[in-house]
Amino acid sequence: MIKVENSVFINKPVEHVFAYTNNLAHSPEWQGSLGSIKYQDATPKVGGKFTEVRKIMGREMKTTLEITALETNALYSAKTLSGPLPFEVTVTFESVDDGTRMTTKVEGEARGFLKLAESTVTKQLKKSLREDGERLKEILEGM
Repeated sequence: MIKVENSVFINKPVEHVFAYTNNLAHSPEWQGSLGSIKYQDATPKVGGKFTEVRKIMGREMKTTLEITALETNALYSAKTLSGPLPFEVTVTFESVDDGTRMTTKVEGEARGFLKLAESTVTKQLKKSLREDGERLKEILEGM
């Protein structure tokens, strides 16, 4: 079982952070492993689906996800419908000290060749979430 969590404080209002991250077109700007993303709807909504291509352990992997929860300025959650690594991602947004704490949690079950490398996948995912959070912070605080 893979369980990873990362929090980042961004010195911007929660409305700003949520709006930027909820626009999936921005995702490749701040998510380092994300090569591309295609979504069915211009505005994310519960039940909406999107497909992303990421590099994991040097391999390009295509995953289709469905948005399972969406609360403006508070929460975003999605789960895989297809792909090599079944997982669920939950992102919470909390207004703290004139800024935003964004916490990302990923839980999944490695299978196939990824099962053999589960500890490596977990370490890479932790590193990616930390780096993505730092990149997002830099982008948003620079605006």
